[in-house]
Amino acid sequence: MDHESQSLKPAFVTDHCIRENCPNCVHLQRRYCVYLCAMCAVFAFINMVALIYILGQQNANAESDILNQLHVLQARIENLEAINNRGLSVATELHDDSVDLPAKEGNDFPLSEFLKERRVKRRVFKKGSKGKRRHKPKIDAVHIEGTGGESYPAFPRGTFHKWEYADWFFKSIADDKHFKLHFGNGTLEVMQPGLYLLYSQITLKGNGTQGYHVMRNDKDPILACYSNNMMLHEEDKTSCFTMGMFKLDKRDIISVKHISTSGVRAVFTSNASFFGLVRLGRFNKRGVVLAV
Repeated sequence: MDHESQSLKPAFVTDHCIRENCPNCVHLQRRYCVYLCAMCAVFAFINMVALIYILGQQNANAESDILNQLHVLQARIENLEAINNRGLSVATELHDDSVDLPAKEGNDFPLSEFLKERRVKRRVFKKGSKGKRRHKPKIDAVHIEGTGGESYPAFPRGTFHKWEYADWFFKSIADDKHFKLHFGNGTLEVMQPGLYLLYSQITLKGNGTQGYHVMRNDKDPILACYSNNMMLHEEDKTSCFTMGMFKLDKRDIISVKHISTSGVRAVFTSNASFFGLVRLGRFNKRGVVLAV
């Protein structure tokens, strides 16, 4: 029994410490407990550091994912803005004949507002009607012709003044809102700005150099027509025709003036002497010609 009990004794128990309450045995046991607690504390600290490191890596990865998603969203927003601006510029070029885009400081004109205004302007059909338009295209035009017989330019300005409206003008949609003929001095006043086709013909009598100017505001000869009739007799006639396109402003005055102020005769029948205007288009704020 003694031999077996000695073989089962711990290594730190010597022959001198075999009692249950041996001070040395208690001291050794306490030392081993301290070592064991220290090792547990070290392992716990290592585990805590590893856990903090893992959590930090996860947070870093989460932040990186969020930043990547923000970059993707920002790129998509920029792409949508580019498509919006490109669509707006194309729509402006294609439909500028109907819609003048208002300028807004600090902000582009939204495409939705442009399309909404465009749809409103396209509502040309009446309710319940099929194939019938609410309005028909109109042409603003005027034809001025001579009152008949012979005419002499008004002295001393040399302006032909015996004019009247053509018969069809009173049956057309054009009226004083577009043109106004001043019968006293033979001038024609333009009431709407735009691009105009201006034509004129004067049938003159007599020999020598004949000609006339179409004047704007009595100071700007925008058209001229000359004819040398040295071989013609005094009673022979010559017709001088000219035409052109011009930008006219509201309240511009058109008149026909001979190059001479005396000794001038003209045949003023309706088919011999006349002039007129046809409004071809209008100008937008950028100076581009648009259809009426």
